[in-house]
Amino acid sequence: MAQALQALVPGLFITPKAGPFDYVAASLQGSRTHEILWLVDGVRISNRLYNSTTPLDTIPANMIERIEVIEGGQGLFYGTQAVAGAINVVTKSFTDNTSGRLQTGFDTNKGGHVSGFARDTHGGNRFVLFGSKDKATGFRSFPSNEYQPSTTDRNRGYDAQMIGGKYAYDFTEAARFSAMYQLNDVTLDNLRPARSSTSQAGGLAGAYNERLEHIFSSKLDYTPRQDVQLFFKGYYHQWDSHWSERRNVITAPGSVSVISDREFWGFKDYGANVLARVTPNRGFEYFGGYDFQNYSGRDDVLLVAPSTETVNAVFGQVRTTPDLLKKATLAVGARYNAPTHSRSATVWNVSSRYDFTSDLFARASVGTAFRYPDAYELFAIDPTCCFGNPNLKPESSTNVNGSVGRRFSAGDKTVTVEAIGFYRRVTDLIVDVDDGSGETTITMNQPDVVKVQGISLVGSAAVTSAVSGSIGYTYNRTQKNELSGGYTALPGLPSNVVDGSIDVHPATLPFGATLTVNSVGKIVDTVAGFGSVPSGDYAVVDLAGRVFLDRRRQHRVNIRLENLFDKTYTTLSQRGIPDTSTASFVVHNLGVPRTFHLSYAYSF
Repeated sequence: MAQALQALVPGLFITPKAGPFDYVAASLQGSRTHEILWLVDGVRISNRLYNSTTPLDTIPANMIERIEVIEGGQGLFYGTQAVAGAINVVTKSFTDNTSGRLQTGFDTNKGGHVSGFARDTHGGNRFVLFGSKDKATGFRSFPSNEYQPSTTDRNRGYDAQMIGGKYAYDFTEAARFSAMYQLNDVTLDNLRPARSSTSQAGGLAGAYNERLEHIFSSKLDYTPRQDVQLFFKGYYHQWDSHWSERRNVITAPGSVSVISDREFWGFKDYGANVLARVTPNRGFEYFGGYDFQNYSGRDDVLLVAPSTETVNAVFGQVRTTPDLLKKATLAVGARYNAPTHSRSATVWNVSSRYDFTSDLFARASVGTAFRYPDAYELFAIDPTCCFGNPNLKPESSTNVNGSVGRRFSAGDKTVTVEAIGFYRRVTDLIVDVDDGSGETTITMNQPDVVKVQGISLVGSAAVTSAVSGSIGYTYNRTQKNELSGGYTALPGLPSNVVDGSIDVHPATLPFGATLTVNSVGKIVDTVAGFGSVPSGDYAVVDLAGRVFLDRRRQHRVNIRLENLFDKTYTTLSQRGIPDTSTASFVVHNLGVPRTFHLSYAYSF
């Protein structure tokens, strides 16, 4: 999932810390990771305990049908966290006929993969069933000279199993009920270059998370008449994770010290949403809705107290239709949020689009968005480091987006280009500040200001019926105004990102190929004790090929060279402690080295 986003979504910077199924840093139009809202089929799955923990290892890649990126502040319909935008992963749709795919493969990081899905319709009952398993020993995710002698486990691995299904039933042409359930059972290594041991039980690494995750959602779409539509949606998300850590004892070779043994951290998030669309007269359509969210969390590792937060919200929007403005669309809306602990928030949005011709358009939006504090920021109770604050205000943002796009056509050749400008100002930042003791912090709102401005240039082209491509360039200027005055660049965000792809797909030949390039500009990480540490400034090239073994293209062999030129690059810089000294050093997490993937797929 993360690799697909990294290579194919213009304007989105995303990089896993140490390969598949690991923590991910993400930035959309210069945003911080926790300013992106993640959705699956329109239902939020973002982590409510820690907003910056992305849920990408939750989504099975074999079930993805398409990815929708909605740029700019999207708090009007989606609520908290959609500050820079929302990314909606749309899973395989229902079909009237039997279809599916089975796939298995391996890679040179001692990884194996098997997945499958099947879908059909019987007597009006529509089904999609899916499952996958990914397991790997992994690769060395730190430079060789940074591993300390005490580290006996040096490869970061994973074991992820996912099963689930979708169901839909059409009561009438006007009413459909649908539901989705998914179960994830994953074990993920979280290595360090020092004192990392290997458990004798099951071969698990010295530090790892075991997670059991349940995701359920249901929807009822009802259109009683042409000018009225009603949408009901509910969801439930339970994330139960257990942390274990074992370290080699330096003074007693062969001995292992148990630091943590299946300590719990997790959350429950459930809610419901009602939306009505009414078109009582020509020229305007009206949207109105109610949103309920409840989330609770606990962390016995970093000590977040058992807690519950409830949010009630109402929202509405008015849009024009072509009956009023043939070439233009205008929408105005607002949302009011009332939480239990944090303070209330009101956001608004105005958006428009104008089609000069069928091939030339402009669009713009201006409005506000917000991010409520997560459970850690509200309820942390760790006396060794930090305390939360249940009286926090939400972070507030003002967003401006505008673009101009043009399509050029000549026969079967089509080129589409768009230039997008964006500006965002975030206030009431939620930060940890010294509580006066000099030893612990408390989470507070500060009058710091984050400013982001930049431009994205995106384009796609069908050069011939057999060759297509896309390219995107995004330049960000990100700044944070500290209390001491003056602006500094935000850590962890690239100054620019370039991504492009070329796909060759001849209809008359049994093969195809794809070349993707992901180039990341300079990044500055903040490392405790070392200040600003440079990273980024790399380009990674992937080459993939596919061969169809039969005329119906049911049997397919996939070959891929990830990181074709074996580029060594840093995804994140952190602080490490050596074996024989208390003097810390900078640890460099590395991206995936050159890796060969081979798989076989059967479609039916």
